[in-house]
Amino acid sequence: MKKATLWISILMIATVLLSACGQQATTAAPQPTKAQEAAPTVAVPTVAAPTEAPAPTQAPASTSVKRKVVYFIGFGTGTAPAQVDGQKALIEKFNSTHNDIEVEMMIVPHEEVMQRFTAMAASGDAPEILGAIGFATIGILGDTGVIEDLGPYIQKSKFDTSIFYGPVIDIMKSFFPTGQKALPFGIYPSMVFYNKDQFDAAGLPYPSHDYNDMSWTFDKAREYGMQLTLDKEGNNATLPAFDPKQIAQWGFDDSWTDMRNYLTEWGAPGVGLVTTPDMKTAIINQKEWVTGLQWLSDGIWKDHFIPDANGQATYGAIGNGDPFSTGLSSMFLTHTWFMPEGLTGITFKYDIAPVPVAPTGMRIVRSDVDGFAMIKGADQKEAAWEFMSWLVQPEQIVDVCLVYGCLPPVKAVESKFRGIMASKWPGLDYDVIYNGLNHLDNPHSDAYVVEQQKIGDVMNNAMTLIYAGTNKDAKNVLDTVNTEVQKILDDYWAKQK
Repeated sequence: MKKATLWISILMIATVLLSACGQQATTAAPQPTKAQEAAPTVAVPTVAAPTEAPAPTQAPASTSVKRKVVYFIGFGTGTAPAQVDGQKALIEKFNSTHNDIEVEMMIVPHEEVMQRFTAMAASGDAPEILGAIGFATIGILGDTGVIEDLGPYIQKSKFDTSIFYGPVIDIMKSFFPTGQKALPFGIYPSMVFYNKDQFDAAGLPYPSHDYNDMSWTFDKAREYGMQLTLDKEGNNATLPAFDPKQIAQWGFDDSWTDMRNYLTEWGAPGVGLVTTPDMKTAIINQKEWVTGLQWLSDGIWKDHFIPDANGQATYGAIGNGDPFSTGLSSMFLTHTWFMPEGLTGITFKYDIAPVPVAPTGMRIVRSDVDGFAMIKGADQKEAAWEFMSWLVQPEQIVDVCLVYGCLPPVKAVESKFRGIMASKWPGLDYDVIYNGLNHLDNPHSDAYVVEQQKIGDVMNNAMTLIYAGTNKDAKNVLDTVNTEVQKILDDYWAKQK
């Protein structure tokens, strides 16, 4: 689940879904609010979805006709071949114990997800559930009014939200300012995967696994990274003979993320926020983020221990297509969702270490949070709720997270899940993962902000300048981004008057 690939055109999807919802409506819809008119979609007052989710109705008494629930997968993880059988098994288990409901899985490749999803919505056949989808994407869709508020379903079914790990509930508040737009099933904390064989060959000690050991910093990661980076003649990046045009092995990679998530690690006061709390002033060019982006730029173009865009294309074309399992990057900072997708076929020894400490003295474990969302225009929403709420129960949540590489947000299964991970990927220090939950990014790296996709697009376009070497000056890049984002904010708020 390479995060940078997940920023698809929510504008087109939301517009089609709003239209589909309107076509299916049997009563007149209320006029949209100012926020709805200014959301990153085409405002269609006569077809806007209701502002309040209807209370769930009782399931039909007859089971002669099964209620069909389409579980749509493609916005996030879940599309890898290794994940298909596990998802099928969960659906078969549910269907075998629910005589009046039939869940069908629809897996769509990332590159086709927009076309398939909008086509379904346009035909009035929107899927009931969006699954394995990031909270950030749900938040963008939710801002347009097309995502069902799960609050009434939670209340009516007396669903116990206290089963969830506390910080996950806290994080949810920064994603969904109004209503509960998703049911969390997993959290994906980040860490550094490191190749022990390559560390041994370089004569380097392994990174500390102790979160209280503040010596494992980004400066130390640079030091190690340069010694681990080798050209085709075996010279490391600290030696005069090193040829940066002939790199065979890089020391460090953190490319499977977007600009906002990358910069969150660098210890700014607002952690993952791109604006002031009132969402009216851009703060993207804050000094901590300039420092972090310059570290990345220098790591690529000056110190040569981080791959540029061409280097990333090199490992993308072989093996699992990732920096780590190919052996082309000694350290890979990424999330637990990488484990079922990338920790296959590895022949070298490896382990995991915490995210390095930022120059501010903060250690911030950026995280992804996934959940299940329901579409307002779907036909079988109550049946969809039965499936969603069933999936996050202790009896199923472990299997769910083994498929998607997440940590279960249900604290009751922690011991069991640790044991299963240890048998699946033996030898790893799982305290690194669980202790990292005490250092999560809050405010979150994907916390809600008005015009979220537009702002994300501007930031991610700027990130490509760094990786391509078009602009290597972090301050100049972020000053430009800040100016563009400020204009987006000004335009948004002007429409609210």
